Amino acid sequence: MHRIVTDWVPAPAAILPAFLAATWLAASPALAQVSAAPELKNPRIIVDYVEPRSPEFQDLYERLKKRQVLEELAQFLSPLKLPLTLRIKFEECGMINSDYSPLDLRVRICYDLIDYLERRAPKANAPLAGMITREDAIVGTVVGITLHEIGHALFDLLQVPVLGKEEDAADQIAGFIMLQFGKDIARTTINGAIFDWVTMASASSRPSFEDIHSTPQQRVYAFACLGYGGDPDTFKDYVQKGELPPQRAANCKSEYEQAKLAFAKKILPYVDPDLMKQVQSRTWNLSAGGK
Repeated sequence: MHRIVTDWVPAPAAILPAFLAATWLAASPALAQVSAAPELKNPRIIVDYVEPRSPEFQDLYERLKKRQVLEELAQFLSPLKLPLTLRIKFEECGMINSDYSPLDLRVRICYDLIDYLERRAPKANAPLAGMITREDAIVGTVVGITLHEIGHALFDLLQVPVLGKEEDAADQIAGFIMLQFGKDIARTTINGAIFDWVTMASASSRPSFEDIHSTPQQRVYAFACLGYGGDPDTFKDYVQKGELPPQRAANCKSEYEQAKLAFAKKILPYVDPDLMKQVQSRTWNLSAGGK
């Protein structure tokens, strides 16, 4: 089973950097548009940019649509064999939010959320001993949130049983996927997720123990541990700088292997090998940058 995971995981590696770069480059409307590859289609995945009601989100809507951010995400997800159609959309929500609806079979990322992340992102390196960059805070957070909601969708559509809190399981799926696309992608996305939760923790006077999510502090350590367990070299500074305690770090490889096994058993069987090869063969010439 581990061999199968090793064979599959690098396959969409060409796509996620494209989605990352497209998300980040959406901040620069002067840059050239990227066209989605027409052959990488999944009839079970549709995307939609819902035009916002508020003028304040109009520029963001146009940038994201021009950069074809959702089309890039759909290509990344093209190998998935879904039993029903999943809709992924950007929409104005009237609140800072993202969610998956099992009634509508849709993932929604709010313009309100992306706008907030752009405004909140640090101009220079952020907390955690200066390890998190502005790019991490925007790109990593957006991708992490999106993959978290995709995790909920997969649990529902593929009828994946979840033991424990589904929010924790969605975090594990998102974090595991983040670690499969090279050191730079892993670092950006894991850092972004951690920055998001560190910021939430610092803004709250007390943890919301009644919330369906784990506390922001717990999610910070869960992702730092997953990163270190999956790629100790890339994330060793988390331990060296004291952000990940040694007693937790000692068990991180086991935590990563647990997520890897769950992915292999419950999600990997729904991956189309032919589309996987097409995704793997794509070459993307994108560079990161932004305002």
